[in-house]
Amino acid sequence: MIKKLNQLVSVGIVLLGLTTIMQAQQPGDSGAKITVDVNKPGHKISPMLFGIFFEDINLSADSGIYPELVRNRSFEDSDTIQNWKFVSAEGKSTASISTADVQFRPPVPPLNPFNRKSICVNVNGVFRLENNGYWGMNIIRGSIYSFKLAARAAQGYNSPLKIRLLSNEGKELASGELKGFDNSWKYFTVNLKSTGTDPKAHLEISGEGSGTIYIDMVSLMPDQTWKNHGLRVDLSESLDALHPKFLRFPGGCCVEGDDFAHMNHWKNTIGNIDSRTPLWNLWGYNATHDLGYHEYLQLAEDLGAEPLYCINAGISHKEIVPMDQMGQWVQDALDAIEYALTDRRILFGAV
Repeated sequence: MIKKLNQLVSVGIVLLGLTTIMQAQQPGDSGAKITVDVNKPGHKISPMLFGIFFEDINLSADSGIYPELVRNRSFEDSDTIQNWKFVSAEGKSTASISTADVQFRPPVPPLNPFNRKSICVNVNGVFRLENNGYWGMNIIRGSIYSFKLAARAAQGYNSPLKIRLLSNEGKELASGELKGFDNSWKYFTVNLKSTGTDPKAHLEISGEGSGTIYIDMVSLMPDQTWKNHGLRVDLSESLDALHPKFLRFPGGCCVEGDDFAHMNHWKNTIGNIDSRTPLWNLWGYNATHDLGYHEYLQLAEDLGAEPLYCINAGISHKEIVPMDQMGQWVQDALDAIEYALTDRRILFGAV
């Protein structure tokens, strides 16, 4: 009903405009005329009316302005291997998604309580894990990329992992090595400097030997980001060139969610990136929240724009909160304002 009403209103506006033009045309006139006298300005227009509305649609955050090159880096997307390709040279090694407290007895401890899945490789010979990112990784010659993963070993696995960036044709663009795994979760990093350029490059992690290795939070990020605050340079510069007076975020539909179980909770998008809760959204993919409430505020500051945070007013696409239960929603909005004022250097713009 609302959709039809909006359509009728739009049609009415168009008809009204056409009628006005036709009435303005007299017999013999070539058309309507508009005269503008720049020496007699009318009402002053507030500069605060011009700004940016950012929403995570069609992977505009992950793979867009947030430059993480690995897709499904925390293996949280599914109970099966998604966006990764596993290859066993002799067909003897196997890989599966390990869910803490479910598959293994005794249970395998997760990386943290909010990131409970990892990939488990039972190694028997040579294996490879490949990730193409988001339709290919745009690797640029001379650029440095920071590679990072968390890993723990079991069943005697003690071989190193080789990390390579490969072109679409399989040419090595950069390589490094990680070693020193043991029975507890640890982070390992290596910087990779590319010797070539390919927008369709991919990542390869390989190893050999015997035993078991668990891998989580695989990340490949360009060393250079806009103002060193973690966002992609070219897209951020394009936003900056608009000279926005405000930055509205994190969207409309994604704030509501299809239901309350899938609405955007800003408190789940702050803190250590590895502990943020991903969210399956309306557009059919997991939003990692690498670009979270904190990063949005930082982006607003870097743009010199007022942050305009969209709160959830107690509705989803399918549900409405009764007025006598709105207290928690109001408190959540107040908490967001307090975070912005006390934990950031930003003045929080009016909503």
